[in-house]
Amino acid sequence: MQSEALSPAARDALAPRRRSPGTVLASTSLGTLLVILLTSGLNIASPEIRSTFDAGDTAIGWVLSGYTLAFAMLSLTGGALTDRFGARRIFLVGLGIFTVFSLVAAAAPTVGLVVVGTFGEGVGAALVLPSALALIQFVYQDVPGRLSWAIGIWAGANALGAALGPVLCGALVSVSSWRAMFLAVAVLAVVFALVGRPVLPLLRGGGARLDLPGLLVMVVLLGLVAFLAHDWRALPPAVLAIGVVVACAAVWVFGRVERRAPAPMLPLSQLRDVPFSANAVVTVVGTAAFFGTLYITSMGFQDELGMTPFVAGVALLPLAGGNIVTALAAGRVIGRLGVRGAMILGSVLLIAALAVIPLVFDHYGALVAPLVLMGAGWGLLVPTTSAAGLARAQRGKEGVASGVTAGGRELGAALAAAVLLPLGIRAGVWSAAAVGAVSLAVVLLGVRLHGRSGPGA
Repeated sequence: MQSEALSPAARDALAPRRRSPGTVLASTSLGTLLVILLTSGLNIASPEIRSTFDAGDTAIGWVLSGYTLAFAMLSLTGGALTDRFGARRIFLVGLGIFTVFSLVAAAAPTVGLVVVGTFGEGVGAALVLPSALALIQFVYQDVPGRLSWAIGIWAGANALGAALGPVLCGALVSVSSWRAMFLAVAVLAVVFALVGRPVLPLLRGGGARLDLPGLLVMVVLLGLVAFLAHDWRALPPAVLAIGVVVACAAVWVFGRVERRAPAPMLPLSQLRDVPFSANAVVTVVGTAAFFGTLYITSMGFQDELGMTPFVAGVALLPLAGGNIVTALAAGRVIGRLGVRGAMILGSVLLIAALAVIPLVFDHYGALVAPLVLMGAGWGLLVPTTSAAGLARAQRGKEGVASGVTAGGRELGAALAAAVLLPLGIRAGVWSAAAVGAVSLAVVLLGVRLHGRSGPGA
C-alpha cells in the first residue's frame, strides 16, 4: 500500500497517474456509489420480490440482510486483501464479483437464489469500499489540505448512492421489475470497471503474508453477531444464549490469534488505540440510527401512506438533498470545526431529525424539513468517521482501517434492518434516535485526532 514498498521503476510508472488524482477520485467514487445504492435500494424492491415468490418475512428479510451481512462480514477482509495485493486489483475484482452475483439475482428462479445473489453482491461490495478509500488516501496523501476534501467528495458519492437507491430502484421496479434493478447494477458495474481500469494507480500490495486465522475468526464473529441480531426473536433462548457465548469466545480467540500472529491483520495495539476504537463504535451505531430510519420510512411510505415504490423513492429526495450538500461541504466544515467537531454537529442534526419524524409521519409535507436534517447529519458523519479511521491507522494498515470503517457501516445497517425495522414507524424511529444519542456520547468521550497511532507512526 505504501509508496515506500514500491521499487524506483514502479514509482516512475505510478508518477503520471499521481499527478491527476481527480480521475482516481471520480472512478472510486462511482464504484462506491454503485455498491451503496443497493444498500438502500433493495428495501424498495423487497415488497415486489415477496409478491413474485409469495415469500415469507424471514426470506425477504434475508434478501435485504444478506447483502449488508456479507458486506459487514467481509469488509475487514477486503481491507486486509487490499494491503496484501494492492488496492487497484482488489477494487476491480470486487466490481467483477458484484457483477456476477447481480446477474445471479436477476435470473433467480427462487427467492433462495435471490438471497445467494445479494449475499454475493455484498462480497463484491466488501472489496470495493475499503480499496476505494485506500486509493483515495494514497493519491491525495501528498496534496496539501486536499485529503479531507477528497474524502468529502467520496462521502458525497456514498450519500448520492444511498439517496439514488430508492429513486432508481423504485423507478425500475415500477416501470419494469425487480429483475431489471439487478440487471442495471450489473451493467453499471461492468462500465465502472472498464472506466477505472486505465486510470487507477498501479499500486502494489505490501507483500506481507495474509493472517488467515485472524481473517477466519473475524468473519465468523461478525457473521454470528449479524445472524443473532437478525433472528434473535425466532431463536429458542438456549440457542440464543449459546450464540452469545460463542461470540464472546470468538472475541477471545481473535485476541489470542492476533497476539501470536507474525503479521497480524488487525494489531491489538490498533484496537487499544481508544480514538480508533471509539470511531469504529460511532460508525456502527451512527449508521444503525440512520439506516434504521431510512428502512422504516421507505417501507412506511408504501405501507402506511400508500405510495408506489417509485413515489416512495422520490419522497426521500429531501433526505438526499441534505445528505449530498453537507457531504460535499464536509471538507470546509472539517476545516472550521475539525473532524471531531464536525462529527458532533452531524450527530446532533441526526438526533434532532429522528426525534421529530414519528410526530409528523402522517403528513408528508411536515416530513420534508426533518428529512433534510437527517440527510445533513449523515452527510457529515460519513466523511468524518472515514477520515478519523484513516488518521489513526498504523502505517501499512490503511486498507484494514478502511475495512473497519466500511464493515462497521454495513454492520450497523444490517443490525438496523434486523432490530429497528420490525419495531414500526414510531417505536423504531425513536429507538433510532436513542441509538444516535449513544453515538454522540461515544464521540464526546472517545474520539480525538492526533495523527497515526501505534508502531510505525
